[in-house]
Amino acid sequence: MTLYDENGFLGAKLDDWIVQHRESHRAILTLALELNRECHRFIDGRSVDLSDTNQLTNAALFARLMELYQSVLLTVDRGMRAPTRILFRAFLECFFHFAAIHNDPEYLEVYLDQVEVQRKKLVNRIRRTTDPGLENLRQPIGPELIQEIGDIDVSGISIAEVATRAGWHSVYVTVYELLSRSVHSNAGDIEAHLECDRAGREIISLRYGPTDAETARTIGLAGMTMADALNDIARDFSEDLSEQCTKLKRSFESLLMDAGASKTS
Repeated sequence: MTLYDENGFLGAKLDDWIVQHRESHRAILTLALELNRECHRFIDGRSVDLSDTNQLTNAALFARLMELYQSVLLTVDRGMRAPTRILFRAFLECFFHFAAIHNDPEYLEVYLDQVEVQRKKLVNRIRRTTDPGLENLRQPIGPELIQEIGDIDVSGISIAEVATRAGWHSVYVTVYELLSRSVHSNAGDIEAHLECDRAGREIISLRYGPTDAETARTIGLAGMTMADALNDIARDFSEDLSEQCTKLKRSFESLLMDAGASKTS
């Protein structure tokens, strides 16, 4: 029996699956929503010093983290495996930048300089293409703009280096790299849509529809990470939320361990 109808992941029959899913993972989903509320309580009415580049950048990144965290919760709620993994990767990448700024005093300037790096890449990419459809974009790129971007002497930085500066390189080479397979629709990740026999030797059907395979792990890891971010942003505003954040993080760790134990038992 399929768990969806002609609406797919957008409702109707899936709504029954969502109700059952929320009940099955009530503890960790409830905790995730509690953390979300704590984050919103912190930013509600928050005054950011626009002249403080560090505080302003961190506040903007934290807002992005909150949005991505909630998007992960929304896709998990509907059992959408690939979108959940893709959004979780984007969440981690944002967190790497956020953590690097807190861990490495010199990284803020490097991070902000990447705007010029991307601008230079975009202009060069457009002016070097021979695609007739992009002629209207090539025409405004004259000698002055070419000279201007040529004078940009800023180096790009890889996400691997950002994660290292953040002190999260181990997460980059494990969780982040695995999630990248979903982002690029690698053949190995597409296997998730194939149903095999018990021996794992023959493909017996295609698999499509909601799954809770990503629920505990994704929500647990995202929650632990978001709790760290909340703790850091609070310090940026000279507030101490360490007790609440530590409690939340430990609760996520405990639920994540329980979920792992239940799978192996």
